[in-house]
Amino acid sequence: MTAPILDLLRERRKELGQESLVTALVDRRPLLLRSALIGVVALGAAVGGTALVFFRYQYVKFQTAQLTRFEAESTQMQAEMAASRAKLNQLTATNRSLTEGLTTLRTSSALLAELQLRTPERIQLQSAAVQGQNLVLKGQALDPEAFARINVLQLELSRSPLLKPKGVTLVKLERIPAAAAVPGKTGQMAPAAVRFELSGPFATLPPARQLVVMQQLGSEGMVRRLQLLQAEGLIP
Repeated sequence: MTAPILDLLRERRKELGQESLVTALVDRRPLLLRSALIGVVALGAAVGGTALVFFRYQYVKFQTAQLTRFEAESTQMQAEMAASRAKLNQLTATNRSLTEGLTTLRTSSALLAELQLRTPERIQLQSAAVQGQNLVLKGQALDPEAFARINVLQLELSRSPLLKPKGVTLVKLERIPAAAAVPGKTGQMAPAAVRFELSGPFATLPPARQLVVMQQLGSEGMVRRLQLLQAEGLIP
């Protein structure tokens, strides 16, 4: 049953010759239904669009959170890798330093053996010191031919595998006058001499070459040390 329609202007409508409100509404009912349907569809579309936007926002928010977490984990892993790399580099440098200390020629008995083999007669070595990367020798050569003896020593040191070729230089020469005879002796004058100072840079020998040189000079301790370091993989 249709609810009654209150039409306060019914009399006026009659006077103007217009159709009644009931008739007008009946005639327009399909249009109203169509409009209502369109409104419902539009509202549904708006609600659906809003829902899609909301779900899309939630999805993007979730993805952003995942990316942020992955970025944080990646940053942490990179920091850990950098720290591990720094520790490895430090350990490698320490091993290299220890290896160089264990295989250095400067503190080896082989150096003394090499000096004994290459020092000519009538030359007295008074000191052998390490200054930075150089070996510094001080001593004196006795006459006759003191200068020639010093020249021979310089050439012999230049041929030494422990020093760089052609790197030995003459730093100082000083003539020492002949000393007076010592009382009670034969009364002869002591031979004149020439003080000298030589300097030469140490050579950097590959481990295999260094092992051969140590064997030639009879440095058994250094030979065993090099062989042990090779066995441990610390030197090639």
